[in-house]
Amino acid sequence: MTTTDQALVRNRRRNYRLTIFWMMLPAILGLAMFQYGPLVVAVRNGFFDMTLLNPERAKFIGWANYIKMAQDARFWQSLRNTAIYSGGKVLLELPFALILAVLSQQAIKGIGIVRTAVFAPTVTAMSTMAVIWNMMYHPQNGLFNSILTGVGIPPQPFLTSASQAMASILVLSLWKDVGSSMLILLGGLQAIPEEFYEASSIDGAGPWEQTRYITLPLLRRTLLYAMVLLTVTSFKVFTPIYVMTKGGPLGVTRTTVYYVYELGFKYLQMGYASAVSVILMIVMIVVAMLQNRLLRTEFEY
Repeated sequence: MTTTDQALVRNRRRNYRLTIFWMMLPAILGLAMFQYGPLVVAVRNGFFDMTLLNPERAKFIGWANYIKMAQDARFWQSLRNTAIYSGGKVLLELPFALILAVLSQQAIKGIGIVRTAVFAPTVTAMSTMAVIWNMMYHPQNGLFNSILTGVGIPPQPFLTSASQAMASILVLSLWKDVGSSMLILLGGLQAIPEEFYEASSIDGAGPWEQTRYITLPLLRRTLLYAMVLLTVTSFKVFTPIYVMTKGGPLGVTRTTVYYVYELGFKYLQMGYASAVSVILMIVMIVVAMLQNRLLRTEFEY
C-alpha cells in the first residue's frame, strides 16, 4: 500500500469516527443535561443546608445531613418499606411472568388475545390505574368488597389498614407490570435454540428435566436483566403511593422516593432530600451488583 493510499484510509477512518461522534452528540448532551447533571447536583446539594424557597442561601454543613439520616426513624422506615415492596414485587412478579411467558409460547388457539390482555395494562399510565384501583379498593362502595360480600366474606379495609395497604398497592403494581416482564422473558425463551429441546427429547428428557437443565440455565441472563430492571423500577415507586395512600396509614407505605418528595416539596428541606436520594441510589447500585453476581453465567448459545 502506497503512502497516498495509507493517508486516504486514515482520512476515511477519521471521517467515519467524526460522523459517529456527531450522530451520538445529541444523545450524549441529553444524558449529561437530564441524567448525569442532576445526579451531580444532588450529590453536591447533600452537603448543604438549603431550602427550596431560598436555594441561594445554602450553607455548607459537610456530612451533617448523612449523620442526621442515621438517626432519622422515618428514613429507616421508608427504606424498610421500599425493601418490602421491591422484594415482594421481584419474588412474585418474575415467577408469574415466567409462567405466562411459557404459556404464551405455546401454540394454543387465542394465545394472541391472552398476550394482548396481559400486556395492555403496561401501556396504561400508572396514575390512571391508581385512581381506578383506589375506587375499587373503597371500604364501603368498592368493587372488591362488593365481590367479597357477595361470597360471604366480610368487607376488608385494604388501603386504610396498616396490615393491608402495602399488599394492596403491590397487587396493583403486579397487575400492571407483569406484562412487561412477561415480554422480556418471552424474548429470552424464543432465543433458545429449539435443537436443544429436540436433542434432549431424543435422550429421554421430560418437561421438568428440560426446564431444569436447558430453559433455566440458558435464561439466566434474561432473568438477570428482568430482575435488575424490576428492582430499579420498584425502588423508584412513587405514583401509586402519592395517588392512593400519601404514605399512610401510619407510614407503612411511605417509600424512600416518596419520603424524598415529602422532604423536598412539603418540608422544603432540599439539602436533606438530596442526601436521602444519594443513599437510595447507592443502595440500588449495591443491590444490582449483588443480583449480577448471583445470576451471572458463562453459558453461550
